[in-house]
Amino acid sequence: MDLNVMINYKGSEINGLFNEVEQLKKQRAALKEQIDKKTEKIIRHILEHGNVLAFKDNTPYILTVAGRTSKTFDKSQLATDTGVTVSELNPIGIAELVEEQKTSSAQLKKYVHEEVKQVLKARKAKKSDLELLRSTGRI
Repeated sequence: MDLNVMINYKGSEINGLFNEVEQLKKQRAALKEQIDKKTEKIIRHILEHGNVLAFKDNTPYILTVAGRTSKTFDKSQLATDTGVTVSELNPIGIAELVEEQKTSSAQLKKYVHEEVKQVLKARKAKKSDLELLRSTGRI
């Protein structure tokens, strides 16, 4: 009888932990959304007005925006054009399509797209950065 009670208690404890984990995941998703919105607002400001001086724990940082280029492969469009499912378009599946002459390596290049994403960069401010900002009247 005691063994059965311990099993139910452990099951209840695990259930509680599972629910806490799920709640934390929801909170993390909400925080990520807030962070993304605020970061986007900072990026827009920097693009309009130039680099910004910000402080973190009384340490000056220069905030800048950099463009990050990434290449993406549009598997869904290739699947539509060749009549296969997206799940079949792993590297082996794509090689088989080329071997079967359903597509060529030159044709595959049209499914590769470059995307430029603006990202926020922060670096510690140097003395020269602070002097430049003072001379322009920005601080």
